[in-house]
Amino acid sequence: MKRRIFATVLSSLMIAMAFAGCGKDAGSDNSKPAAGSNNSGKIELEFFQQQGEEAIQAGYEAIIADFQKENPDIVIKQNTVPDSLKVLASRIATDDIPPLLTDWPTQMQFKEKVKNGYYEKLTGQEFFSQVNEDYLAMTPADDGEYYAMPYARNYMAVFYNMDMFEENGIEIPTTWDEFIAVCDTFKEKGITPLNFPLKDGVGHIFQATTVAFVPDGVEELVEVQEGKTTLSENAEYKADFSGYADKMMKLMEYGNEDAFGMSTTMMQESFANGNCAMIISGSYGRGNILLANPDMRFGAFALPGDTVDSTTCLTGVNAALCVSAQASEEEKEAAFTFLNYISQTEVAQKWSDESGEPSIIAGTEYADENFAPILNFIDEKGQVHDWMASTLQNNVVNELYNTVQSFLLDKPSTDQFLKNMDDTIAASVQ
Repeated sequence: MKRRIFATVLSSLMIAMAFAGCGKDAGSDNSKPAAGSNNSGKIELEFFQQQGEEAIQAGYEAIIADFQKENPDIVIKQNTVPDSLKVLASRIATDDIPPLLTDWPTQMQFKEKVKNGYYEKLTGQEFFSQVNEDYLAMTPADDGEYYAMPYARNYMAVFYNMDMFEENGIEIPTTWDEFIAVCDTFKEKGITPLNFPLKDGVGHIFQATTVAFVPDGVEELVEVQEGKTTLSENAEYKADFSGYADKMMKLMEYGNEDAFGMSTTMMQESFANGNCAMIISGSYGRGNILLANPDMRFGAFALPGDTVDSTTCLTGVNAALCVSAQASEEEKEAAFTFLNYISQTEVAQKWSDESGEPSIIAGTEYADENFAPILNFIDEKGQVHDWMASTLQNNVVNELYNTVQSFLLDKPSTDQFLKNMDDTIAASVQ
């Protein structure tokens, strides 16, 4: 099993037009606020913020408001759009790079932008002294320099309703068999065990379940991508992904009947309202759940594999902040002022509390003790895997989403599913 943490890789800048990282894009269209100096003498910066979750946007708005009280001559305007990476690629192609933005520095699409000179080199900036060194070490570009300030980490896990578990005498499962037993118990009691948001596609659930159910699965898919073998022909890989298919179909037995009509936001609200016991979610969903129900008691655990030792959690560095190399010197200085401000412990803590995301700024703490177990699992057990795009081309990942979605909807034979995965990879490789 590969235990390399967070070395996310894509294939090229154009691949960035499809997103396989973390968080769901939302917001307005691609219209952008004005940037640069205005008649009042203030400097205005567009902040192209690529995480669309409402709570994350609110977290940034809160610290932007505080920043502007201390820096009235700098106006930060957050801009969040659907399909943000596609929009950003289009804007880059027309020499319209936002002066301040978030991006994913461990992904190849980011490194391609660096190679093309789109992002400002930040190496040596004061704010890096506030970033957790372990996470900072994951983010240098191919030239060894730093072009983004990491601000948070993420993970995929099973979010669970603590009251439902306690009221029914259910313990947190640590193996696949225990997890299925938990699902059976809830089903017998008339409680929907799981909700799935398949209206939005299988997405990150595919990544989380692959890592959990086939710990070496990403590496096996890489070999298929490289043309070395196929899932249909390699006996070991065929067994692994046949098992994956069986587990996915089993999970669907415990899901909501309207899974293919439920969006991610609907799933979060449904979970918050007590309509199911568990969901498979990214850390980025925590804030939205709390917005829907601030009083809900819920925690998270790693999606169990066959054994305790094989259980693996999908996790990585989340969006980081960077500065356009095309920005004016005045805009760059304003952006650096903002980055220095938000790297302060108390500011990052406020952002973390508002957004629901775990910060990686020194001195911050994840406010919700109910989520300490999943973070301890990641930090102490270390049985983790980075996002698929670390070694799979981003367009391959996105097309595999569609293939797995079709499998869950149409229920072809397992052999046909594996062939479909092989064909998808072969057709998507660039």
